[in-house]
Amino acid sequence: MVDTTRLEKLLGRVADPSTKRAGSSNMPAARNLALSGHRDMRRDGAARALSPQRKAQVEAQWDSLQAFKRDPSPDSKITQFNKQARAPDVVALFDVLRTQLAQTFAERRVRTLAITAPASGCGTSFVTAGLLASFARRNEQRVLGLDLNVTAPALHRFFELDSPRPIDALISGAASPHDHLVKITSRVAVGLGAPTETPDLLTSAISAQELAEMLDELTAEFAPELLICDLPPLLDGDAAMTILPQMGATLLVADSARTTAADIAQCERLLAEKSDFLGVILNQNSGAARNAAKRS
Repeated sequence: MVDTTRLEKLLGRVADPSTKRAGSSNMPAARNLALSGHRDMRRDGAARALSPQRKAQVEAQWDSLQAFKRDPSPDSKITQFNKQARAPDVVALFDVLRTQLAQTFAERRVRTLAITAPASGCGTSFVTAGLLASFARRNEQRVLGLDLNVTAPALHRFFELDSPRPIDALISGAASPHDHLVKITSRVAVGLGAPTETPDLLTSAISAQELAEMLDELTAEFAPELLICDLPPLLDGDAAMTILPQMGATLLVADSARTTAADIAQCERLLAEKSDFLGVILNQNSGAARNAAKRS
């Protein structure tokens, strides 16, 4: 389903590293702009070992997150697709990708990863979910996943979870992280969003400042070692371009049947100055699998 050959070649080149709202409350509170000091940490990976007191605070925040609960009536097509995605050969590919990324992030001092695509339907949510599941199987690092595709959130479908209200409430500060984050394991959690009847309004409402404050808040409260974000399509509007400056690195997902070389070239030009572009993942879904995941 996933071909990482080109990505493996790109990851072989290591770049020069030189180149709050209280989580215990479910009530929204005003964000503290002083948290902007965490921005360099989440983008550049200026992480250091946690003190015993700080570690206890972070672990308490993780413990307070709502537990993983499956949707009692998931879509039958996506359930079938997920069974295929759990095949040993697919799992092995994601485990290899996880290891490559973990090593590259450590070398480049990067802590935030954006996953985007030229157009909708290429499989960003599938790749994001596969990576999160791989980190969950290892369960060694604190990893947060966020569904920031406000126009067509799909990450919840690959975990067969109920999704809460649209994630713009979390971005704006109207909702607590505890309203959106769900624990997959003790060290891996995912922030979900729900579809909305007015996606265009959500897209236009994304504020770069509010997004930065939300990411800083998550960094301050949960101290993730890696933050993986499922983004809107790069060539469909400007939502992804609003988010990308806050990301340390980016992966591009291409569909083997629809994405053209021109699409990839255009995306590479757009990504050149936004974040560290790691490369392209070729999603080779076909037939029923593509139809089941077409909204991801």
